[in-house]
Amino acid sequence: MLGKLIKYDLKYGAKLFIILHALLLLASILGRIFFLEKIDFNADSNTLLTSLGLFISIYLLLFTAVCFGVMLLLAIRFYKNLFTDEGYLTWTLPATPNQQLWAKIISGTIWYAIDIMLYSLCLVILVTGKNVTTAFAKIAPEVTESLGMPLSRYSLYMLIFLLISCIGSVIMIYSCVAIGQLFPGHRVLCSVIAYIIISTVIQIFTFIIMAVLGIFPNGHNYVVGTSGNVGHYLITVFKASGALFLITTAIEYAATHYIMNKKVNLI
Repeated sequence: MLGKLIKYDLKYGAKLFIILHALLLLASILGRIFFLEKIDFNADSNTLLTSLGLFISIYLLLFTAVCFGVMLLLAIRFYKNLFTDEGYLTWTLPATPNQQLWAKIISGTIWYAIDIMLYSLCLVILVTGKNVTTAFAKIAPEVTESLGMPLSRYSLYMLIFLLISCIGSVIMIYSCVAIGQLFPGHRVLCSVIAYIIISTVIQIFTFIIMAVLGIFPNGHNYVVGTSGNVGHYLITVFKASGALFLITTAIEYAATHYIMNKKVNLI
């Protein structure tokens, strides 16, 4: 039954998911052909920074819109399928609350992983043109020295970290939706507020832990600009934030599991 639930969840919103990422891929291809392959990296610094800043801002806006669309897609599916009128049919299926939850977690994680892989593909399309690679070759030794490793290896580490964090991101979305449905009214608004509060609390705890451990760029342990220290610092941050991420994910999963087993309140 779990496999059938996962298959059914993956079909939901597939067309919208494909359209959003097709637009992002198209924008990346066009951006490479008509901007990055034509820009003069030897131009005046002010002109170059203005052009790059405008391009990056537009691209980040599109990137953020697609990212938000995926989050919204997962949240809507979870909410409508389990906590609205549709839930009356869903909860009659021969599946336990745990199976329902894990079906959503697995399908959501798959979507998120594909999402991140497509983001990575878009970035590769943008930066692998001849014009960009030629310009980067001039500063590659300095970047490698600063990171303590080639940029390609560091990018791979970051990709792995993001893929591992997929399940935690999905569980966080679901936990906020589950908390929101505990309220008698304005459930969507309550879910959004829950997301803001949880995100803020996590950021505060992350800041506190980093302060206690002394892992700041301007701390006595890390001097930005020293050979290898930037890469070492960033990897240390990943480890610290990853540990906190595991703890918060476990708490969020436990809360969502409890709500789905004990506190489901259909509209």
